[in-house]
Amino acid sequence: MSSLIKKIPYAILGCYLAFCSALLYWVVIYSGSGDGDTLEHVHSSWLVYSGKIPYKDFFQHHNPLLWYVGAPVVGLFEYSLRAVDAANMLTVTVTIITLFYIYRLNKDFLSTSLGGLIAASFFMLPQESLYNKDFKPDNFMTSCLIIGLYYLCRYVKSQRLSSLVVSFLMFFAAFMFTQKALLALFAIGLVVLYLIYQKKISFSDCLFAALLPLMLYAAFLAFLYQENVLEMYYKANFELNTYIPAVFHTRRFIHPSAEMFVPILLSLYALARVFYNGDIYIKIIGFAFIAELLIRIYYFTPFVYYFAFLHAIASVFAGVAAVSLINRYRWAVWLFLTYFMVLGGIYAHIYSRRITVGDSFKYGAAGLVLENTTPCDYVLNGYRIGYNLFNKDVDYIWNLLGQIDVIAAQIGIRPTADLEILIRKYRPKIIYGKNYYDTYREYRGDIGVYPIHHISTRLLDEMYTPLNRDDLYILKPEYQKYDCRYNPRTKTYEYRDMN
Repeated sequence: MSSLIKKIPYAILGCYLAFCSALLYWVVIYSGSGDGDTLEHVHSSWLVYSGKIPYKDFFQHHNPLLWYVGAPVVGLFEYSLRAVDAANMLTVTVTIITLFYIYRLNKDFLSTSLGGLIAASFFMLPQESLYNKDFKPDNFMTSCLIIGLYYLCRYVKSQRLSSLVVSFLMFFAAFMFTQKALLALFAIGLVVLYLIYQKKISFSDCLFAALLPLMLYAAFLAFLYQENVLEMYYKANFELNTYIPAVFHTRRFIHPSAEMFVPILLSLYALARVFYNGDIYIKIIGFAFIAELLIRIYYFTPFVYYFAFLHAIASVFAGVAAVSLINRYRWAVWLFLTYFMVLGGIYAHIYSRRITVGDSFKYGAAGLVLENTTPCDYVLNGYRIGYNLFNKDVDYIWNLLGQIDVIAAQIGIRPTADLEILIRKYRPKIIYGKNYYDTYREYRGDIGVYPIHHISTRLLDEMYTPLNRDDLYILKPEYQKYDCRYNPRTKTYEYRDMN
């Protein structure tokens, strides 16, 4: 009987993790809940699938690995909202892989298998984990960082060079998903230097493991140089992004939700309780946690998904704290189980009452746009609203107009475009019919005062009809006289003007 009782916590935590995983898939399938960033990266993946080269054929200010990973999935469901579902389900799968390595970090190096399950349960808190289903580079970056830390610990334990090679490759992949990883990688780099100093890592092994990522990045830069976009890559991915914090001047920092405070507080308890006298694995994860916490507090955190790596690393260390508490107070295990069961029950109730929406509303205006366009049509994204998934863009800078194009003009990438000229030239099927404002000023309370792009009433009356949703307008029938045909040679849809 005592053996059976000991298995109860494992069974409850296993059921909780299964519920949370199913919840994420359920939300993706039935409710969508994608945001502008998700749609942006789906569109970028589709452009890559269509043969376009980032920074050359379309503007982006992220490293490109996410779009190459997403391209086959998005391409499989081209011209359908199922592409967004598939991309988000891919993200949920990556989240579950992250979950596994959080469990293994505790089980193999930090605490026990029970601590690993508790750590994984903190990572899968339903409210916080809802951003873990969005197709964003932050989620993939977090997974790579956690896997990289796992194999770094594995190398320290076994001294097997293959583990260090995998670790460094994962760190490099995290960077290639988003350059935002550099901040975390700087802290991890300090950890590696400390391990070399402590003779836990062979310097020659470290050089060998770093060789492949360096060669891969050199090859990537050589490709960009060959395509004549190396300077654009630097300006877009590094120089431009240094201006982004100024855009969010009045909301540069937000705090995590109440649920995330629990693993953070437990991690701080673990730092105070076991870090100083802990083994090398405790020191590796503890330092990574405190470094990421300081980055999120003092650098730039305007949205909840910026907490992705902090959420993961705090959950890892919370498992250490949980085991420490359970060893001192046996009843604490039931406190943790009650917490997760109550939280899971609350979210089961919330989402059992959530109404499933149709495709026209599932991903905002994107579904409506798909219903009203052909593959030949151009579409112009709006101000603070993106909806173009599978249509042609009227300009090189196609997203976040009023923000990205303003910064791009400021740092000399290219002047801001005249949208009215582009609209008359390309006749996009769907446009946003209001003004586009300078986001710098908009976040400082000057909305309605400083438009960057002005869509005139004259143009709207002449060429467009209101769609009566989200200030969108659709091209009048007399401007839609063209024949849409698929060109098998170029593998693209083209239109022949019939005017």
